[in-house]
Amino acid sequence: MSLPPEWTRPGLGLAPLEASWAVSSIVAEICQRAGIPPAKIDLAGLGGMCDGFSMTSEYGAFTGLENLGNVFLFDAANWDGALHFVPRGRPVIATIEIGDLIDDGEDIQKLTRRDAIDIPRVLSLQYFDIDGGLQADIQTSDRSLDSRSKSEAQSETTVLMRADDAARSVVVTHKVTIEEQRGEYAFSLPDSWCWLSVADTIMLDGERLRITSVEIDEGFQKYKCSFDRASAYISSVIGIPAAPQAEPPTLVVGDTVLQFIDSHILRDSDDCLGYYVAVSGTSPAWDGAVIELSLDGGANYIDRSSGSIRATMGSLTAPVGDHSRPVTSDLQNTVSVKLLRDDVDLQSTNLAGMMNRLNLALVGNEIINFAEADETSPGTWDLSNLLRGRKGSPVSAHPVGERFVMLQRNRLFFIDAEMFSLNRALTFRVTTNGGSAGIVSTHTFTGMSQAEQAPAYLTAHRVGSNIVIAWQGIGRVGGGANVAMGTFFKGFQVTINGVTQTTIARTLTIPDPGGSVIISVAQINQLTGTGPATALTL
Repeated sequence: MSLPPEWTRPGLGLAPLEASWAVSSIVAEICQRAGIPPAKIDLAGLGGMCDGFSMTSEYGAFTGLENLGNVFLFDAANWDGALHFVPRGRPVIATIEIGDLIDDGEDIQKLTRRDAIDIPRVLSLQYFDIDGGLQADIQTSDRSLDSRSKSEAQSETTVLMRADDAARSVVVTHKVTIEEQRGEYAFSLPDSWCWLSVADTIMLDGERLRITSVEIDEGFQKYKCSFDRASAYISSVIGIPAAPQAEPPTLVVGDTVLQFIDSHILRDSDDCLGYYVAVSGTSPAWDGAVIELSLDGGANYIDRSSGSIRATMGSLTAPVGDHSRPVTSDLQNTVSVKLLRDDVDLQSTNLAGMMNRLNLALVGNEIINFAEADETSPGTWDLSNLLRGRKGSPVSAHPVGERFVMLQRNRLFFIDAEMFSLNRALTFRVTTNGGSAGIVSTHTFTGMSQAEQAPAYLTAHRVGSNIVIAWQGIGRVGGGANVAMGTFFKGFQVTINGVTQTTIARTLTIPDPGGSVIISVAQINQLTGTGPATALTL
């Protein structure tokens, strides 16, 4: 079979292969063998190349097409008297408003949600590796949105594949499964929408959906849809090569990137004076680094430690605007970031997940949460639906090139610091194991781990000849309704018309000096002193 030179393999960025066949030609042959004439088959838009496909007379045509569809991501749909093969991840072809739906005697819009625990934590794909002498091999995807999920599942395919193709296929399948577990929409539309069919992608009430079922009734159609995400069909992961044909891994370990994070604490056990350090390599062969600390600009290094846990980090590829109301979600700005590694995957979440510290990240010196994560190209992500200024960090605009670090506590190192280090320059030298010589960087340590936040809800009112002042302290440990002040909290500093006094209470009654009264309240930390104040004029 001769192949046009412009044909490429299915969306995976691999070069054409002389021994490959067009997926459309395989689909056409299966249909013809099943007795479907070519005039009744629509293969427009069905691309991709297949290295090989095993099918015997014991398989029905449906089974063969299903196996191909699971790997090359297409659906079969029947309309206009023909069988159409529709690729997944296409652009939305219709936007439907709630007002377009009709009442068919049931709920106008019904969402059936599924439990995230039903999604296996590990999904494996067994296939025949064309580079491994057609021996059976396995690629896996390990991800879950629910910590309760401990199950594993395995599927198999008769499509002959290579390690990278199989790894990307199982990762994409896992991502699609996770997206579909969000639930199923059911609704009805009038006959004016009868042109919509199975496999079409639509927008309904701001959600991207893929039609999975259409039931024709008198005067209307009933539709069932699954949640769909275009970026779920994209992956750049690299598979584990088949053992017989395994190529030696790269010996280039690359450089180590270190990020010094002087921020508020990320967990209660870190409630002391200190800072976080994140490290990661730029190469898959990276196997850790040695980190050394100097207090005299690099003349002498007094402490050293080693780390091999990769943090997820990168830099902004587009500027991020300011947000004037940090108490509300930022729906205007998008954080576009290029990660150091293309094989790192970010997950979307919801408001409840963000409030439970999922998708916590550092942009510059501002701590944010993000709900939506879309991979626009390998290793490049658009993060949106943001919570800004988390843990009292400063909200600001960020330029291109600003650092981005995922604040996953199990991937960061917390280093205890001494009072002697406060407001001093700390110099770090990072030497990659088996790699480049030490890379030196210097950072000023301000002790943000113990910096107090400004009190909230400051009020003052006159009662007779007195003024009653009340406020709410901002704790540094705990979360939700269980919040407490930190270990080194020493009370509140209250200033009335320039006269200062301290108290551990959250209310204060003073004699009314009359006239205009300027009142401010700040929290006091034993190590870092007085924090920012909240003020009012009575």
